[in-house]
Amino acid sequence: MLFAAIAAGLVVACGGGGGTSTPTPTPTPAPTPTNPQPTGFFITISGMRFSPQNLDVPPGATVTVINQDSSSIGPHSATSESQQRSFTSGAVAGISFDTKPFTGQTTFTIPSTAAEGTVVPYFCTVHTSTMANNPDPTITIRAAAQPGPNPTTGTGGGG
Repeated sequence: MLFAAIAAGLVVACGGGGGTSTPTPTPTPAPTPTNPQPTGFFITISGMRFSPQNLDVPPGATVTVINQDSSSIGPHSATSESQQRSFTSGAVAGISFDTKPFTGQTTFTIPSTAAEGTVVPYFCTVHTSTMANNPDPTITIRAAAQPGPNPTTGTGGGG
């Protein structure tokens, strides 16, 4: 008899018994935010090739150059030249840059006064004409240029 009384008490205490109960809905968890891909203006060096062949950037943009070539190839640079295929450091309309030879990644900034439509060819000072991009790749100043995803974390190249 004592057992029956205890069992009946548990049924009542736990909500069991003659009545029906509506289960409490389980809230749907909010989706876990994904990390947005960093965006910007990127040049990738891989397989002795600059990519993209032409990168559009707005005045004042910071350009990240990512050297993905193995250390056996050695460092690369991204260096402006005043005339395509001269393989000599130079400026076009006051725009010049030189990353110096590097491995990994580095950045340079286009002047905020850069004129719309200016095209600046560039080359690697270490490998000059042996890079696979001939004629040399270029950066074009376009005020409406939009950044793209980091090519090491997504596709695209910002131009």
